[in-house]
Amino acid sequence: MKKKVDIAGINFSPVRYDDVLTAVEVFVRQEKTQHTIFTPNPEMLVNANKNPDFQKTLNSASLLIPDGIGILWAAHYLSLPKAGNRVLEWFRLWGSLFKVVIRSKKIYEILPERVTGTDTLFKIVDKSQEKKWRIYLLGAAPGVANEAINQLLKKYPKATFAGGFAGDPSEALEGEIVDRINRATPDILFVAYGSPAQEEWITRNLKKMQTVKVALGVGGAIDFAAGRIKRSPTLMRKLGLEWLWRLFRQPKRIKRIWTATVVFVRLIASLKGSEVSDE
Repeated sequence: MKKKVDIAGINFSPVRYDDVLTAVEVFVRQEKTQHTIFTPNPEMLVNANKNPDFQKTLNSASLLIPDGIGILWAAHYLSLPKAGNRVLEWFRLWGSLFKVVIRSKKIYEILPERVTGTDTLFKIVDKSQEKKWRIYLLGAAPGVANEAINQLLKKYPKATFAGGFAGDPSEALEGEIVDRINRATPDILFVAYGSPAQEEWITRNLKKMQTVKVALGVGGAIDFAAGRIKRSPTLMRKLGLEWLWRLFRQPKRIKRIWTATVVFVRLIASLKGSEVSDE
């Protein structure tokens, strides 16, 4: 695999969906090793920049995949040579953002593809039909994991689900959840507690789950799989505008969207700005 890409202290793997599926296949075959896959988006990078412990947790993953067009933009922008002064850098910043709007191929030169947690879940479930992987869904509201299993089986009838449970990310319930998962003997565990709770939960508990070879943090993917939340139209996803769709449908997300757009761009600009002079 190619060299990892550092964005604000987070080490992303330059992967496509096919690379992730290949890695999962390798991970599952490794008898004595367990692996984690996390899907940082711009909001998570902002939070990790403020929280060194969370940054360490993310970087402990076997794979960090770029969930968000903003991550691809940041990789491209930070790879550009120094502009020489802050005024020119300001124009370069806005020029790079315009490349996102017009879907310039240059945005994909450093990180080749936006790899979302939701689509990763669907693709792994699909692949599991052939590989006979046992899958467990953990998280979301009570009953949603089982709804998601029912919906996924309609699309992927040969998939094998070891079980599903809502639970919660509190340490008080960890023993019960770990016991449930150990009894179910899954190969792959999807955890949807939201970030950073899901990544921290996986990091604390993976070694206690004897059969789990790969654990993934997937945010709202189980809600999407269950049909509780409608995904944006395909065109909006291709344009990297899924965040806008979710804002229209869930206006209460405005603070999170602000963090993932304006605050994130400011963070990346500050990293680049620290390299140039005021001349």
